[in-house]
Amino acid sequence: MKPLLNRRNRMSELLDSGDCEVQEFVKVLKKLKAHLPISDQYDRDCGQENGVWWTNQKEHMIGWLSNQNSKGSGQFTRQKPNQSAKLAYQRLQCPGALLWMAEALGEDSAIVQKAADAARAESNKRRRSGIIRSHIPWQCIVSLISSHRVR
Repeated sequence: MKPLLNRRNRMSELLDSGDCEVQEFVKVLKKLKAHLPISDQYDRDCGQENGVWWTNQKEHMIGWLSNQNSKGSGQFTRQKPNQSAKLAYQRLQCPGALLWMAEALGEDSAIVQKAADAARAESNKRRRSGIIRSHIPWQCIVSLISSHRVR
């Protein structure tokens, strides 16, 4: 029982510092719904067209984030493993995944919809993730993780 208590305390400390370990973030995401209206619609309208190996953004993010603590492979090779969920969120270039995380964690639907609409309106696809993050920064995600873990 004591190691579990220590792990919970460590997660609380990390969230208080504004970050959490990627694998702890994955554990939270695994508990969330895979399909939600705003992020599903965004994926239908603007989702990745080629090279999709996942069936939904939940599956995509669990797979992608689970691999962050390695050096990756192919075009996703890193010089060193990443343990920071914050850094992973900041690097993620998939607007649909960013929307899904926020929506699944319980962000206000008006905020998620506004972010989706702003990203959809951007013709330069490479800028869309940054637009989502301008509406839903990491600090919002940390707050949502904290409140989600209490439920």
